[in-house]
Amino acid sequence: MIKLHAGDVDVLARTLFGEARGEKRAGMEAVAWVILNRARQGPPRFASTISGVCKAPHQFTCWSKGDPNAKVCASVDEGNPSFLLSLNVATSVLGGMVPDPVNGSDHYFVSRMKNPPEWRKKMMLQATIGAHSFYKSPGAAQE
Repeated sequence: MIKLHAGDVDVLARTLFGEARGEKRAGMEAVAWVILNRARQGPPRFASTISGVCKAPHQFTCWSKGDPNAKVCASVDEGNPSFLLSLNVATSVLGGMVPDPVNGSDHYFVSRMKNPPEWRKKMMLQATIGAHSFYKSPGAAQE
């Protein structure tokens, strides 16, 4: 069980907007679950909070200073339909209304990448949803 802290829903929604705004709802839910799975695993590998996981250095580009996506994510509001969907997905996932579609995955990448990340070779592919492939670290907890 993850204890929610002030701002977690907003941070998760902005992360979903930044990482998956081109996805349908199922793709956003899958990315949200990667974040939730990381927070559930917690230290030493990941932070134990939603905001901590999302804002960890070099994990999600929407929180990287200097990345053009960061400015967009910081300034978006409920008037943007994709951000409104992101807020709805964040609330639904954190509220326990969406089962884990990625079977405990704690990593993902865009499937069509020309040079996929090397880390995938040490992990287990769990799902491909929308434009992303989802992987679980060896030894990651089963739900």
